[in-house]
Amino acid sequence: MFFFPYTFWNANCEVPQDTHLYGTSNKAYVKFKEFFLEIGKELERRFGGGRLNYVIPPEGAPIDRDKIETVQRMRQHGVPTPKPVQHSTLQEVLEQITPESGVVLKCRYGAEGKGITVLRYNEWLTNYKVEDFKLSNHGVYGKWPFVEITGKRELLEQLLEHEVIVEKEIIPPDVFGRKKFDLRFYVVGQRTPHFFARLNDPREIVTNFSQGGTVMHNPDTGLDQIAIKNASALALRAARSMNLQFLGVDIMFDGNMDTPLVVELQAFTDFPKIEKFDLAQYIISDNGELFAD
Repeated sequence: MFFFPYTFWNANCEVPQDTHLYGTSNKAYVKFKEFFLEIGKELERRFGGGRLNYVIPPEGAPIDRDKIETVQRMRQHGVPTPKPVQHSTLQEVLEQITPESGVVLKCRYGAEGKGITVLRYNEWLTNYKVEDFKLSNHGVYGKWPFVEITGKRELLEQLLEHEVIVEKEIIPPDVFGRKKFDLRFYVVGQRTPHFFARLNDPREIVTNFSQGGTVMHNPDTGLDQIAIKNASALALRAARSMNLQFLGVDIMFDGNMDTPLVVELQAFTDFPKIEKFDLAQYIISDNGELFAD
């Protein structure tokens, strides 16, 4: 089982040498993929001969860092994702903003709630750092706070010079006292043995724990069982579209609990506290049939 290689990522990918803007470099992503493929070759050389089974395979480990590829794969397999905004100019993006919902721009190769820009009616926000009328990066381990950039079209033009995901903003239903929320499902083999809800203030952009969100584990969520069942089935479909047997799948609901959408995939998902759910023990016991033919 691989864990996220922070030392390699921070040295080679966090601040890309070519674009210098977090989450925007294909070269950095290719280097990340090659890193895992080389490790896979070395493991095969030392321990191969058909004796290796992976919880996270080398070729599948980097995939969640490429948001465009993951969204395309999911859509090809009929997995619902946030509505894309087709555009060729900034003006076409801005025309999609309404008083009811805005537009979200995400860097292609980002994670942990970094590199996100939200354009709402009379309010534009980004959690890139803004210095001297240019977008830049915050520190590797610190929070990435959102700052207002309303009307600063030049910053958006800078962002659109890179490959980004542009989607309609999701408006979650009022389930947790108007808080913004998403659900993180753990996919292990053919099952989703556990999930939790991540909550944040309704005007916040992200629910990531690293960016200030709080966590409520099942069964304490009190969510409708039908909604849980539908979201669980969707998480499994998302994992199958990636050909992965271990994955964290983030799901949001747009408007009501009947419309689950997959918003993120996490090959290197965090593990819950053991007293909430012992995910490591579950994997070891193979209850999820990880290694079934």
